[in-house]
Amino acid sequence: MEKTNLNRRELLCQAGICVAGLKLASITSIATAGEDEHKTTSLFDKIYGCIAGAYIGSAMGVPVEGWDRPRIASQYGLLQDLQPRPAYNKEIFPPGTTEDGMERQKYMYLAIIEKQDRITADDLVGTWLKVMNNEKLEGMKRMTEQFDRDLMEIARTGTVPARRLGEKGYAHLNAPIRCFHPIALINACDEDGAIKDMQDILRVYQPAQSDGYEWGKPYMAAVAHALRADATVDSVIETALKYASADMKKEIQAGLDIVAKISDPINERKEIYKGFAKIYNKQTDTGPDAGAYPQSRAHECATMAFSFFKAVKGNVKDGIILAANNGRDADCNTAATGGLCGAFSGTKTIPAEWIETVDAATKKNPYTNSQLTIEETAKGMYAALQNKAKKMSAYVELMKS
Repeated sequence: MEKTNLNRRELLCQAGICVAGLKLASITSIATAGEDEHKTTSLFDKIYGCIAGAYIGSAMGVPVEGWDRPRIASQYGLLQDLQPRPAYNKEIFPPGTTEDGMERQKYMYLAIIEKQDRITADDLVGTWLKVMNNEKLEGMKRMTEQFDRDLMEIARTGTVPARRLGEKGYAHLNAPIRCFHPIALINACDEDGAIKDMQDILRVYQPAQSDGYEWGKPYMAAVAHALRADATVDSVIETALKYASADMKKEIQAGLDIVAKISDPINERKEIYKGFAKIYNKQTDTGPDAGAYPQSRAHECATMAFSFFKAVKGNVKDGIILAANNGRDADCNTAATGGLCGAFSGTKTIPAEWIETVDAATKKNPYTNSQLTIEETAKGMYAALQNKAKKMSAYVELMKS
C-alpha cells in the first residue's frame, strides 16, 4: 500500500488548524497507540483504509443481506471471503461488487474530487445531473433502491431544490452512517465540520423529522476523530458518545456492554448475535415504528458499528468479518463498521486480495457511477483535503495581516 508521510505543518493544516474562531485540532504527523496495535499510520493511509473498509464491507455483506446468523453459519460456516451477489432480473455480479449505499457514496466522492473541497447539497445534486443520463438511470436498477431512482428523476426535472429532495425520501434510514464517509474524510479531524456538512447533505435524502440527523452526528464525529493521529479506540467511542443524546447513549452503551463480555469476538460471534437479537429482532422489525426498511434504521447501524469497532479494537478485517456474520442489514452494518475501522487503522489489517477483488469487480461493472479504484478515490480525496488546507492556510495568513 502507498503510504504518504506528512510533515507536521502539512498535517496540522489538513486537520483544520486555524485562528480567529475556527476549530483548533492538535495532532502530530504519525499515529501511535500500542494497546490496540494502532501503529504508525499516515493520514493518506487512513483515508485509503476508510474507503476500502466501507467498500469491502458493502461487498462482503450484500450477499447475506437480511439473513440471520444461523442461516449464514449454515451456508458458509464463517463468511470470510467475498461472494457473488444477485442483482436485478436474476443477474449475478462477481465477488467484490458493492451496492446501493456505495453508489450514493461514490457520488459524494466524485463531487468532492471535482470541487477539491467540502461540498453542499447543491454540489452533490449537481454531480448527479452531470453523471446521470438515460442509460445510467436504467442501469441504476441493478445497483440501487427505487427511492434512489425516484429522487434522481425528481432532481432531473429541476423543479425541486436539492435541500427539499429528502422530503420525498424515507425517514430514519441509516444513510448517514453507511454512506457518508466522504463527508467525514473531507472534514478529517474536524468533528463539528463533518456533522454540519452531513446535516446539510442529508436533506437530499431524508425529511427533516428523520432521526438520521441525530444518529448521524455521533458516527460522523467518530469517523472524523478516528482520522486524528492521536486517536485511540477509547477516544473514538468517547467522541461518539459526546455527540449523542441521553437516550442514544443508553442504546449505544447497551451494544458496548454486549461486546465488553467477549474476549474473542470472531469465535464468540454467536454470543454477540444473541445479545443484539434482544435489542433488534422480529418484533421491532414489525412494530408500528418499523418503517419501510425495518432492519436499516440509523440507530441500529450506528450502535452495531460502534460496538463491533470496540470489539475488534479497530481491526478492519476482523470488523468486517464480525459484522457480516451477524446478518440483518449486513451490507450497511458491515460498511459502517469497516469504514470506521479503516479510518482508525488504515490499510494494514486489510487483506490485499480483498481490495484487488473489489477493484476488479468495479472495473467490470458498467452500471456503477464511478469505476475509480479504491486507491484512485483515496488519492483524489487526499488531494482535495490538501487543497482545502491551502485555502484555510491562506485565510489564516489573511487574518494575520
